[in-house]
This record gives sequence, structure tokens and C-alpha cells, in this order.
Amino acid sequence: MFSTGGLHIDQAPPLNLPFRFFATAPFFLLMTAASLVIHGPNLLITPLVPETVATVHLIVLGWLCMNMFGAMYQMIPVLAGLPVPWPRLVPWVHGLLVLGVITLFLGLTTQIHPWMLLFASFGLGGAVLLFAIPVLTALFQAPSRHPAVMAMRIATVSLLGVLTLGGIFLGEYAHGFLDLDRMALVTIHLLWGLLGWIGMLIIGVSFQVLPMFYMAREVERSRALLILAGWGLFLVAQPLALYFSQPDQWLYWLPVVPFSLALTLYIREMWVTLRARKRKKTDLTFRLWMLGFVSGPAALILLPVWPFVTADWSRYLFGGLFLFGFASSIIVGMLYKIIPFLVWFHRFSRLAGLVEIPMMDDLVPVQALRWQFPVHLVVVVATVLTVLLAWQPLILLLAMALMVDACLILYTLWFSLGHKPPKQEEIPDFASFFKDTSWMTNTPADNQPGT
Repeated sequence: MFSTGGLHIDQAPPLNLPFRFFATAPFFLLMTAASLVIHGPNLLITPLVPETVATVHLIVLGWLCMNMFGAMYQMIPVLAGLPVPWPRLVPWVHGLLVLGVITLFLGLTTQIHPWMLLFASFGLGGAVLLFAIPVLTALFQAPSRHPAVMAMRIATVSLLGVLTLGGIFLGEYAHGFLDLDRMALVTIHLLWGLLGWIGMLIIGVSFQVLPMFYMAREVERSRALLILAGWGLFLVAQPLALYFSQPDQWLYWLPVVPFSLALTLYIREMWVTLRARKRKKTDLTFRLWMLGFVSGPAALILLPVWPFVTADWSRYLFGGLFLFGFASSIIVGMLYKIIPFLVWFHRFSRLAGLVEIPMMDDLVPVQALRWQFPVHLVVVVATVLTVLLAWQPLILLLAMALMVDACLILYTLWFSLGHKPPKQEEIPDFASFFKDTSWMTNTPADNQPGT
């Protein structure tokens, strides 16, 4: 299915560590669909109304971040060659993240917000800190210097910045005692969260997994480092420009230059890599990656118009294309590679050659392979049309498509995990091949005594 050359497969964590995140994330997509049905067009009034903020964080924290945490726990030992320390913290990270997302949503959409937001601060803060500290410890101690490892470092540090600003916003919303430039902080929160945490992680992972999945050449290390440098410089310089300049000044736009060059180089390298791939099959995962690569630049084109457009449609369209078109498409595509591989590796790899075992492709249901991409494409298209037309039936269509999207992923998880290894007594013991030693004597049957 794909090459694992250069990876430390023996360092892979137990199956239950990443799968608890993968199995929980689709339920937050279902919650997102429910929020769309309940709140409807009210979500499109302005991006900063509490219901809209709550729904966006269901997607970002409950769906995307949940999957990204699970993927990083799985990939860091394999890519970096060093396991994430203190694995007993993983259930706490998972539980606190679930608690934080649910209480954040309830706190922003109900009248009991002071208490709910207190729990949200505790849950999200605890989850991110208990995740980031072991992860950064592993990443900075890792022997590997692959660009993917460096991208993970930048992404995790960005996540800590997002947590800090998020805590400030929750304190301000619950108690109203902070005198800050809210719009500048919101913009920085978005930049670090979407481009620093999500974007940087996806870019770094693509350096490794696309050549592995599709048998393509790797991006040259020097070019990968240039991409990371330009992207990382933007994440540092743009927040400073927001505070020390205005949109009509050249200093405000200066950080966009290295970011644009990095993005252009990344698109070029991915285009060359995927065109030269040896595995030419256009399957579900490849279509989802292509949808993500089209949606990502389309979303980023909308960023420069924000300072000059008073209408909120550009912000909603950016969010929809980035979250559903770019990030969700690639994450769903990754799940359809990660899920069958992990189940096969942990349950069947040691039995290869001893008993009949399923192939990795056998661990994915045919119905999901047939319908996941069309359904997810409906999600993306419905999101764009909902933003542009604000029509109630389109919101309901988007909600239904999200529900089906989530259910297909849950069905794939259930189907894949339903494949159990043979019972121990059915597995032949290697020593049993030597118990019958008659094959070692070459005495013909007609020369044996009594014949």
C-alpha cells in the first residue's frame, strides 16, 4: 500500500492511544451539524457572535484538533524515532479536551456561561499543556532532523500561543475586565491557530506522507526548509506588523512577502511531487488531498482583502474553505490511510506468512470508499453556497452532509476495528514444525521394515 522506508515502525504507540481521538472526533462533527440546525441563519450575522464562535470551535477543537492530537501521538515516534514521553497522560489529554470543547460550546450558547467557561478554561488549558509539554520534549530530543519534525515543533509552539490568547478571550467574555485591542488579538489568534497550528502541521506531514503514500520523490531538504522558514517568519512578523502599522503602510504588508514565496514554492513542490508519483491510482485519499490543495490557496487569496472589505462574507468564505475544504479534506484523506494501516500493523503484521490475514485495503468498507468523497465535496460546496446565499435550505443541506460525513468515518472505524486477529490456538507455533522429524529421513517407504 505504501513504503515505510526510513520510518521507525517499531516505535509506534499502542493502538488505543491514537484511536481514542479518531473515534471521538466525528461526534463533534455531528454536534456541528446540530448547531447548524438549531441556530441556522443566526450563525451568519457576524463572525464574533457567541453562537458562531462556539460552532467554529466545535470544528477547530472538537473535529480538527482531536484528530491532529491523535495523529501526532502516532506519527512522532514513527517519524522522529523517539516515543512521546509520559503516555499515561494521553487519556487525561483526551478527557480534558472533550470536557473543554463541550463546556466551551455550552458556555457560549447558554446563560450559565461563567461556570461553563471556567470549566472550558480548565479543560482546554489542561489538555493543551499536557499534550504540548511531552510532544515538544520528544520533538526537541528526537534524533531525526527531517523537515516534518521541524514543522511539528513550530505547529506545537503556535498551539501554545493560541491557548494563551484563547484564555484571554475567555476571561474577557466571562468577566469583562480586560482593556485590550480585541480585533488585533483575534487576528493573531486566527493566524496562529489556522496557519501556525493547522497549516504548518499539514505542510510538515505532507513532506513525509505524500512520498510514502504515493511512492513519489521527497521534497528536497533545502526547499522544505525554505518553505518552513518563510511560513514561520510570517507567523512571527505579521502579529508585530498588526500592532506597529496600519493597512495603508508598507510595513503592514511586508510579512506577506515571505509567506507568499513560501506558499508558492510549496504548491510548486507538491505539484512536481504528485505528478512524478509512481503510484498513479486516483483513489479516495488522492481526491481528498487534491480537494484540499485547491481549497487552501483559494481560502488564502481572501486574506488580503479583509482590511478593505467591511462585509463579513469574505471572512465566512475563508473559514469555510480553510476548515472544510482544506484542513478537513486532508484529515479525512489521512484517516483512510492511517486507520487501516494501524489496525493491520497492530493486529496482523506479526501473523504474515503464518495464517491467512486481510490486506490493508480489506479493512476499509467499500461503501465508505464509494461515498466519502462525494459527500465531503457536498460539504465544501454547500459551505460556499451557504456563505454566499445565506439560504435556510442550504444550511440544512450542509448539516445533513456533515452528519453523513461523520457517520461514514465512524462506520469505517467500526468496520476496521471489527477485524480481529485469529485466536492464539489457531496460530501455528514455529517450534511445531520441528516436532515431526520423519521428513528428515530419506528412507523410501518401500524399503522400510516389513514391506
